[in-house]
Amino acid sequence: MTDLGQRVDAFGRPVPEPEPPSAPQALQTAKWLWIGSVLLGVVQAFVQLLDRPKLIAELRHIQPTMTTQDLEAAANSGIMFTFLLKALILLVYLMLSRRMLEGRNWARVVLTVFGGFGVFNALMTVLTVSLVGGELIRELTGVGITGADVAFSLVVMLVQIAAIVFMYRPEANRFFYAVRSRRLGNATGRPGNGWS
Repeated sequence: MTDLGQRVDAFGRPVPEPEPPSAPQALQTAKWLWIGSVLLGVVQAFVQLLDRPKLIAELRHIQPTMTTQDLEAAANSGIMFTFLLKALILLVYLMLSRRMLEGRNWARVVLTVFGGFGVFNALMTVLTVSLVGGELIRELTGVGITGADVAFSLVVMLVQIAAIVFMYRPEANRFFYAVRSRRLGNATGRPGNGWS
């Protein structure tokens, strides 16, 4: 007896479903690069937040009327918010990477958009610091951008570019096509085109 919708051969015997394609090494590498880029951001935030006197000085520059107790509370809140935000970002990247490894093309597109924004942000940071200078930025915004900030931005940018490149390698494209064809073939009984 066969299940409803199960494929059978000419003699009515069930035909085993082919094994689903497995994610190629390029996508595994892209996954770890995405996670690494987020973890580098966590390290950058940790390095910035270790300099508590600098953080309080920046807060004092932005809000000169705050008391010392208010500045301490604002610094603590800022540190907690930064780490919670980084944890949320890490969870989003983990979920998107997992979906990408399942062959979901939309996850690859979303990661590409996020990476594009990250690359754009890093380029704007480097360009702004090189054209305007860190001191003028500190005077105008109250936030200092150091050489370490620029270096972290450049490293994260390179990691994100590498992740995007790995996601669009030929073997990755073949994997997404195979998953999409299999998914649509299961739904319609024949291979087709469309987003998965």
